[in-house]
Amino acid sequence: MLGRGSEVEFRIDDHGVSRRHARIVRTAEGTCHVSDLGSTNGTYVNGVAITSAELREGDRLQIGTVTVFRFSNREQLEPREEQLRQALSAARVGIWDWNAAAGTVTWSEHVDRLLGLPLGTLSGRAMDLREVVHPGDMTRVREVLAQALERRSHVEMEYRIEPAGGGCRWLSCKGDVLCDGAGVPNRITGTVMDITARKTAEQELRRQALIFESLYDGVVITDLRGQIIDWNPSAERMFGRGKAQSVGQTLFSVLHPGEVDPLTLPMLSALEGAGRWTGEVEFRRKDGMVCCCESVAVPLRDTEGRAIAYILVHRDVTERKHLQARLVMSDRLASLGTLGAGVAHEINNPLAYMLVNLHLIHGGLERLRPAVSASTVEQLQQIARETTEGAERIASIVQDLKVFARGEQETRLGPVDVSRSVELACKMADNLVRHRARLVTEFEPVAMVEASESRLCQVFLNLLLNAAQAIPEGEPADRHRITVRIRAQAPEQVAVLVEDTGVGMAPEVLARVFDPFFTTKSVGEGTGLGLSICHGIIESMGGTISAESEPGRGSTFRVVLRTVAGRAEDVTRPIALLPAQAPASPRTRVLVVDDEPNVTLALQRSLGMEHEVSTANSAVDALRLLGQDGRFDVILCDVMMPGMTGMDLYAELGRAAPQMADRMIFMTGGAFTPRAQTFLRTVANPKLDKPLNLEELRVLVNRRAGEAYR
Repeated sequence: MLGRGSEVEFRIDDHGVSRRHARIVRTAEGTCHVSDLGSTNGTYVNGVAITSAELREGDRLQIGTVTVFRFSNREQLEPREEQLRQALSAARVGIWDWNAAAGTVTWSEHVDRLLGLPLGTLSGRAMDLREVVHPGDMTRVREVLAQALERRSHVEMEYRIEPAGGGCRWLSCKGDVLCDGAGVPNRITGTVMDITARKTAEQELRRQALIFESLYDGVVITDLRGQIIDWNPSAERMFGRGKAQSVGQTLFSVLHPGEVDPLTLPMLSALEGAGRWTGEVEFRRKDGMVCCCESVAVPLRDTEGRAIAYILVHRDVTERKHLQARLVMSDRLASLGTLGAGVAHEINNPLAYMLVNLHLIHGGLERLRPAVSASTVEQLQQIARETTEGAERIASIVQDLKVFARGEQETRLGPVDVSRSVELACKMADNLVRHRARLVTEFEPVAMVEASESRLCQVFLNLLLNAAQAIPEGEPADRHRITVRIRAQAPEQVAVLVEDTGVGMAPEVLARVFDPFFTTKSVGEGTGLGLSICHGIIESMGGTISAESEPGRGSTFRVVLRTVAGRAEDVTRPIALLPAQAPASPRTRVLVVDDEPNVTLALQRSLGMEHEVSTANSAVDALRLLGQDGRFDVILCDVMMPGMTGMDLYAELGRAAPQMADRMIFMTGGAFTPRAQTFLRTVANPKLDKPLNLEELRVLVNRRAGEAYR
């Protein structure tokens, strides 16, 4: 007799079992029969409800809702079956039964013990699924049970449960479908385990994986031989390579295929010795961009402290490197600009008196012609002309240097002769270009453009240097050509084209050619800022710059600028053309102030034939003369002088004698300080660049003298 009552021979501790549930009888022939005693929850043999049935060795006998036996006619269970029962108990496995018709689930008391709940919290009664399944998992659980019932398939599912006082736990349920006496599936019975600890560990692993995947820095994991095991998406983006094609290789061999690896062995030695390695990794992405990253490698250790792998963390510092290079370059350019302006000033001072004296020599030789043979005079005049031509050539070079040295300080837009800017850039790039290619220029007559001359020169110089560098070094220069074309482009536009026969650019490089910091040059050879800066300069002038290129067929850069009304002479000459020379007053008195004695002496000789000229080699001496003499019609003064400058003299006269300050004409060999640049830009007085044009000087002095007498 089986049941829960005190009168039964075999007592079953299962609330789903009746007090007198079933009887098993052994016949005289040795067979066994089982009979249900009208129990509430039924008796099942191999999943079929019975009222009476013969039992065979190994039959699956279910008593009530959850108690299941394997029937054996032997006197004792095999030792392994007893061990299995003990193992299930030790493994903390519970029993569950789901009644499909009622939609309820019944638990064994082992489930209470699994979850650390008081006995009877879940066991001993039928419970609706909503009482024990988390709302977020309810739909999925119902679908799994219904599907298993329909297909009569094995059930495996994991879901959350929130018993009162037990907190949220994870259960793993497995079971088989059972049928009633008619063979209709009506319940599912199986085992249940608490897997909360495993789920918590899985969630932590997923969290760690998400952190690994979402890190901005590129993380590479290698084995102890330096071969890649894994890396995160940031490393994939940084290096421009897929993970699948990199696993099993060293990082250097991935980034520099086919090259000797100088990185891995020193890194492994440092890790084994010091437990840490730091360095920089340089590489070229598949799109051609040269990149650099700072790298740190440390061992990954197990719980016993043994190194089992290495973790390499890489931070892309390409932009920072380029920014540093740009700052260094900007500082150098600023220094070069200041140096260039200073050199121009120092060269212009001797050029000023050289050219004045050469003109005086030429005039003096003309006056000697009656007294000396014509051939001798002509020979000496030819020498003077050649010397004058050389000095004027030096003056032109110095003027170009002054234009380029102004750099970013000249940001105001005005009428510019684009041909002059291109010619200046060609002269400055000539040393590099002529060793790579023939330079061909095709200039059409075009209108003035709205631009800044020095910044326009910077753009064309950069384009010419890039064109030269695109031509492989070492090839004969006559095999390659760099062509610069200037042409009118309607409406009211001028186009400048710089074409080369170099290596050209692939489409992916061409698409990024104006991007800041993008360069295909090696680290240290280029910052990737040249074309980006050119793009910004041209756009600031209201123009456009574009590029066309094909690999192996060279490149063409097109700059389009807006035109303005004006003529080239308005820009190239330092002073606008003046009316015909006015007759000088016999009483015109001129004071020449310059710290270079030869300049004051040359101007005294040149102007002394028409005017009364006094000289001073410092602003202090000039103030003393003005204090003694009281009146000069014109004061011709250098801007940059040691001690008291021409600017200081102007300020002092503005306080003491404003009418004298208004009579000043300023001479400059180059303004190389911010103060001088600002002064010359704002002061209303006439200004002359050294070396001086004598005709313009005479006209201007006579005009100022005439104004002084009105």
